[in-house]
Amino acid sequence: MITSEEDLLNAVSEIAASVPPTSLLLFRGQTALYENMRSGKARPDAFVVNEVENGWNTIVNRLTGNVRNSKYNQSILQHYGFPTYYLDLTSDALVAAWFATHNYVALKPPLFIGNTFRMQDEVMYEAMDDGTGFFIVLEIPNYQHMIAHNELFDIRHDHKFIRPKRQAAFLMLDQPPRMPNPNEFVKRTLEIDRRQFKSSKTTDELFPGPKEDKGYGALLDVPYVQLPAYYFSGSAKTATDNTEDENPVDAQADNTDNAHPSIDLNKFFIVGRRAIHIPLYLENKEDIKRFNPKWNDFVIFEPSVFRLWKTEDFDISSIHGGQPFRFGDTAKITITPQAYDHLFKNETTVELAWPDINSDSIFFTRSVLDHDKVIDHAPPYLGIWLHKKDNLIFEIHLIVDEDDDTMRLELGHAYVLENGVIEYAKVQNECKCGNPEQHFRLIKALLSIHGLQNAQSVALIQNPFKLENWYILL
Repeated sequence: MITSEEDLLNAVSEIAASVPPTSLLLFRGQTALYENMRSGKARPDAFVVNEVENGWNTIVNRLTGNVRNSKYNQSILQHYGFPTYYLDLTSDALVAAWFATHNYVALKPPLFIGNTFRMQDEVMYEAMDDGTGFFIVLEIPNYQHMIAHNELFDIRHDHKFIRPKRQAAFLMLDQPPRMPNPNEFVKRTLEIDRRQFKSSKTTDELFPGPKEDKGYGALLDVPYVQLPAYYFSGSAKTATDNTEDENPVDAQADNTDNAHPSIDLNKFFIVGRRAIHIPLYLENKEDIKRFNPKWNDFVIFEPSVFRLWKTEDFDISSIHGGQPFRFGDTAKITITPQAYDHLFKNETTVELAWPDINSDSIFFTRSVLDHDKVIDHAPPYLGIWLHKKDNLIFEIHLIVDEDDDTMRLELGHAYVLENGVIEYAKVQNECKCGNPEQHFRLIKALLSIHGLQNAQSVALIQNPFKLENWYILL
């Protein structure tokens, strides 16, 4: 039983003495021992949307100014909340021991009052003074080959993102039944007596704040997304919750910070959460001051009726017979002003394609930025519903004027999308403008999202409240 850091380092030295110099020793700390170590996306409840995968990759490239290996980018972001097929490991034994002896705790998120009640997610690691922690030693004999084939990443040296460096972070591929299987590299499992073991590491050291960790700070600068309190009541379904690897070594921590707060107000009450859902890691409950929560945070604003689209029962079959689909069941993509500019000012030719978000019916809305001090936007607000049946796409416009509680529907046209080319298709009920070509620019822009994602121009991410089928285009 390990009772001190000295005991641990001595035990590790003994193990290292039996390992050839061609092997690499890595470590993992867990508060409990499980049958298998598993990566975030290898668990049964993992939920994957291909477009969102590309979006996260774009975000890292934007922040670093470098276009890098997408798997490397995902391994970086895993340390900030993004689940991947990689398992967190460390080359620092004391870091692994810290995670084996500290419990991940999600604090009740405070609300900052403003035009939108902004929710600030906060978490802590509490030292555990009872029970047993588990220190897992892995021997990697062919580690250079694994690094060359993106099966193992050494992310200790990134200059923009400091957290992986502080945690001496490595990540190993874990995508069963694909090999390698990290569990087959386990050499020893040591038990740590948490009643006696005292770690010299701190939360502040392992999770440096945004002023020091510039990548973390940039992620915390993204605008907030609004969500009506209606969705907190359980009336709307949330996406399968990823058990994200919030800490890099104890992958089994409860990710309760993703839970919705208990709010019982009318459905128009608005709560906001950052578009990129990343919590603040506090040393203690009074530690919030070093993060200096900003009162100049921006919020992605949409009229209430657009945010509450899931409550609408309108069916497209009332316009286009034989095409039954309820509007409230569409997926939704909220387009931020920055992304909107990319869509319409793009000079790069990209193939037109339907966004790959597992839905043949999408409600696109153009949002604006809101601020507690200044509101410089006004109706009308525009949304477009595109519904696809095989290669035929129907267009319906939804407009909100002065009355924020109702939408006005206007007919659009229909189009055929084949081999990346879109053409007008005449249907029985359509817009009477007589010039469908004038709609092409708008439809082409929406169908360029997939291509612009691949070109690293825009980033599609899941709504931070994990509401099913709601995405944000940054």
